[in-house]
Amino acid sequence: MRLILTDAEKKATWAELDNESLGKVVKAAMYQIKQEAEKQDKVSLLSAALLLCSAAFETNADTLTQTIEGLTIKGEPFGNWKVVISKTK
Repeated sequence: MRLILTDAEKKATWAELDNESLGKVVKAAMYQIKQEAEKQDKVSLLSAALLLCSAAFETNADTLTQTIEGLTIKGEPFGNWKVVISKTK
């Protein structure tokens, strides 16, 4: 499945898209997640990565850094984390 966007849609944030365009973007993203999940069987990880890539795309950034201070999982301390994504091509 290939999503073709107009120049205006490419420049818009998800919140600015009309319902039809947003529906197309969501369907394309879900299709991509499903295809990759079938290959990797890691829906959560791929979904998180796609969200980070989308955030970088929306700000026209080639690199995005997200820090998490004092993370706890299931009530247990898990430390401080830094997640960095970078566009490769």
